[in-house]
Amino acid sequence: MPYPPQPTSITSASSSLRPVVLGVDLTSAGARPGAHRARGPIPPRAFDGERFLQLVRTADRALLDLVTLDEGFLLHPGRGQVTARLDTVVAAARAARVTTGIGLVAAVDTVHTEAAHTAVALSSVDRASSGRAGWQAVRQTAVPEPDEAWASRVELGIQSVHRVWTGRPGTGSGAVELDAEGRFRVDHDGIRFAIRSRPNRGGAALSRVRPPVVLRVRSEASARLAGRTADVVRIAVRDAAQAVRLRRLVRDSALSAGRDPEELRVLAEVYVVLAAERASAQARLELVEALEGPEPGRGAHVVADTPDELAVLVADWAAVGAADGFLLRPSSLSADLDAITDHLVPALQRAGLFRTERTETTLRGSLGLRDGAAASRALPTGRLLSA
Repeated sequence: MPYPPQPTSITSASSSLRPVVLGVDLTSAGARPGAHRARGPIPPRAFDGERFLQLVRTADRALLDLVTLDEGFLLHPGRGQVTARLDTVVAAARAARVTTGIGLVAAVDTVHTEAAHTAVALSSVDRASSGRAGWQAVRQTAVPEPDEAWASRVELGIQSVHRVWTGRPGTGSGAVELDAEGRFRVDHDGIRFAIRSRPNRGGAALSRVRPPVVLRVRSEASARLAGRTADVVRIAVRDAAQAVRLRRLVRDSALSAGRDPEELRVLAEVYVVLAAERASAQARLELVEALEGPEPGRGAHVVADTPDELAVLVADWAAVGAADGFLLRPSSLSADLDAITDHLVPALQRAGLFRTERTETTLRGSLGLRDGAAASRALPTGRLLSA
């Protein structure tokens, strides 16, 4: 059903608000639970790299700030048992070549990937995209662990990678050393193997501009970690009141760590099912819940409505200080991403809550953050925590 032209119902008070950050999570392009299972008489189209690039280009044309590829992303769905991979970085590097302004945030495990290899991989994306890379630090574990332990181990990984980026003592030259055949050694779960690269002259190059660090907040412990170490914070909350509380906790933690809270961006995750009419969106959400379970949002706020009503929610949450922006998770990558780019973005632009043109060429610039060199100096490193 086509979307009828509707004037936005956002109040004029939104004109005094700072434009919001707007991103989209494309993790389900590669590894959504059950996404590759046949449903009904016609099985869904299998994921391929070209479709992923089309989705990223769509988001780029709509002037969105960033796309994120979370830890569940897989370029090859059949490899679901692989616990350590850089598929997100491979996808981000490929997207860097066909986009012009959107940030590309790749999730990389802080446990199974050595700090120097993570730094080199992300630096390659940053160079290919001219400063549009971001790193979501994750810790993949087979057994659930208390959030305090999770946070301390992730912090250890962030600090290790940060030391490589800044060339601090304890990291050698800050680069991965290759042998005469262009290989470097990797120890992973007790298995030694070699990864072949192009012959290198002078070592693997590292960008000295630190890509923004993204963290997902799951509890108060991870909120305090985010305040100390992150540039962008993802919060999955049920309502605006919970978002206000978590955002305040993150900013207070940043202040306690000697950081400027204005140098963080807190994004509320919203799982969206969009249609021209609310009834149609609600019906589609019911279908999704029947197929995938009653919690498709996995803790995030769920909106099954029209793009105009989603624009009202964005304005309302921004007005009460619940978030600096929103990371939207489309239920249907094609239909909902099109609704975001073709209808939500124009509604926010009419209200003065989103840009009408790109004036920045880097992810830091798009988010309104300081340049990477200044941010690296501001991020406290201190003594590495013991595991």
